[in-house]
Amino acid sequence: MSLPEFKSKNTVNKLWWLHDSFWHATLVEELGPVRAHQLNLKVTEKIFRMLTLRLLREKIIRKPRSIRELMSVFQTVWKNAFFDDLYVNEPVEYEGDTAVWTGSRCHAYDSLSKANMLQGYACGCQALRNGVMKALRIKPIHEIEESLLRGDGRCVIRVTFSPEK
Repeated sequence: MSLPEFKSKNTVNKLWWLHDSFWHATLVEELGPVRAHQLNLKVTEKIFRMLTLRLLREKIIRKPRSIRELMSVFQTVWKNAFFDDLYVNEPVEYEGDTAVWTGSRCHAYDSLSKANMLQGYACGCQALRNGVMKALRIKPIHEIEESLLRGDGRCVIRVTFSPEK
């Protein structure tokens, strides 16, 4: 017997985003913003480490040998983790072993803004990249130069490729 399913996996991804939003709001309410943000970052890093390891095991990605390959891995992770191609098609500029990614939209920012919860929020993007890079055994060297959360109007992230020896 075949059971009916959603027509798109994006439906499930959107529902998980909604769950994440409610979960975070509840943590803020119950534990306060500082502890809620700490837990959010810890869990975000773990889940993206697990997601990356799964993509490696299933041979969907392979360990990158260059910054361009690393950015391709990030795009694959984003494609599998988020809906509506979030982050996938944003511009990337390369400078040697460094890439500068510029993003113009963020579902977390949009949700937090609507809920009036931006103040003090610790952006999860750094934890996301930490999880991916640690799973790949690449030193997590990256910095947020501009951020929607800080009111910059966009996110600019500098990522450096430095494999662990």
